[in-house]
Amino acid sequence: MTFDPAKLYAVIMAGGRGERFWPAGRTDRPKQFLHLSGEKTMLEDTVQRLFPLLAPERIFVITNAAHADLCCQLLPIPPENVIGEPAGRDTAPCAALATALVRRIDPEATMCLLPADHVIRPARLFQETLSLAAEQAQTGALVTLGLTPTYPATGYGYLQLGELAAPGFHHVTAFREKPDAAAAEKFFHDGNYRWNSGIFIWKCSAISEAFRKYAPDLSEKLEKWSNGADYTADFADCRKISIDYAIMEKAENVLAGSASFYWNDLGCWSALRSVLPLDTAGNAVRGNAAVLDAADNVLISDPQHMIGVIGMQHIAVIQSGNGVLVCPLSAEQRVKELIQKLDKEWK
Repeated sequence: MTFDPAKLYAVIMAGGRGERFWPAGRTDRPKQFLHLSGEKTMLEDTVQRLFPLLAPERIFVITNAAHADLCCQLLPIPPENVIGEPAGRDTAPCAALATALVRRIDPEATMCLLPADHVIRPARLFQETLSLAAEQAQTGALVTLGLTPTYPATGYGYLQLGELAAPGFHHVTAFREKPDAAAAEKFFHDGNYRWNSGIFIWKCSAISEAFRKYAPDLSEKLEKWSNGADYTADFADCRKISIDYAIMEKAENVLAGSASFYWNDLGCWSALRSVLPLDTAGNAVRGNAAVLDAADNVLISDPQHMIGVIGMQHIAVIQSGNGVLVCPLSAEQRVKELIQKLDKEWK
């Protein structure tokens, strides 16, 4: 089983809307363009951690067409490698387009498909894991990466592991959707479950065959696009479906590699408490905040604004632009509801 690193390409999915991070995340600047975990945007960090494993010309970004220019401004990759989707259609059509674009360059290529908005550290270990996964992909397997759960999370999907296929890689027997609390406890203590990272590694030929077998409608478009057809003409006609539903949950040749790097998908404001420095009371603060007898909060403001918090615990106070969010961290999953209300009442 040989693998030529020069045949490895990366495609970053950067089309998410980031609604959970209102008011910092807006339609014109979703989560992947925010500075949540450091000085660079989430998208910039995602690209940077691929260097020097991949040269810039072997890194592609697929984003909303409205954000393509911003990506070109931010990223040290060729502008022609930034692809604007005419419409959001979830990850399966995105994966089909990614495969087609890489196949145009090298039909024998191996591709890693990864989200634009995760925190992963250190980059060296991440690159080593990708390289090992790319080697396993040479068998024709569809490889994903799984993280050993550190707590019974209800916000992540899970991979159920089967027999060992190779050192560090197991067959996947089932994909489990985000569980309720009882199921999450079971998965956590079972030992045979991993968090689903949403990172995939496969040969273009293998994923093309999987599309032919499990999603023939998308396979038809993939083949047309790989032969040079204009994806902007019919991408919006694709059905909206995730790659997990369309392919991975049906495929029989799925492997999960054990990922030992730090990973956090930063799905909500409270997740910042695990990636930002905390003060002595456990508050995650970015910007300007004055705190009295307050603990375990997330306090974010623009540089020119000041937040004052007294006697509060486990809340988020987020100021960004013309918006302010105040809520218990236990209720932060309702931010989407709030956005819908704002859309109706403040048009």
